[in-house]
Amino acid sequence: DIDVTLPGWGSWAGIGTNDKPKKRVIKKAKETAPRRDAGLEHVIINTKKNRKLDDHLVRRLPHPYKNRSVFEREMRQPIGPQWNSIRSFREMIKPNCTLVDGKVIEPMVAPKGFDSVRIKGRSKG
Repeated sequence: DIDVTLPGWGSWAGIGTNDKPKKRVIKKAKETAPRRDAGLEHVIINTKKNRKLDDHLVRRLPHPYKNRSVFEREMRQPIGPQWNSIRSFREMIKPNCTLVDGKVIEPMVAPKGFDSVRIKGRSKG
């Protein structure tokens, strides 16, 4: 609740004036839902949306994953050596295929009908 009475406005001073106390005007505050951090001491939960993070959100499920819960579980698992044993850390960061230095890698062959598809707004050629 907020007291919106302006001090001095509507009151007169001097001989022959009323000495009645002025009526106070109090504006009622809107009823709001209780805060999520109301019962937590030394905690402030920020409920504002950070629009800068929208660019980093995953809109569609990435290729190897079939289920949203599996993808979220994989993303929650930390990869660093601080949280995993050295053996499992090395296994997690090991590349899928390794080649001997100097070996020639053959270029990929585009699937049938791929030539007619425009890539990033550029035409072929």
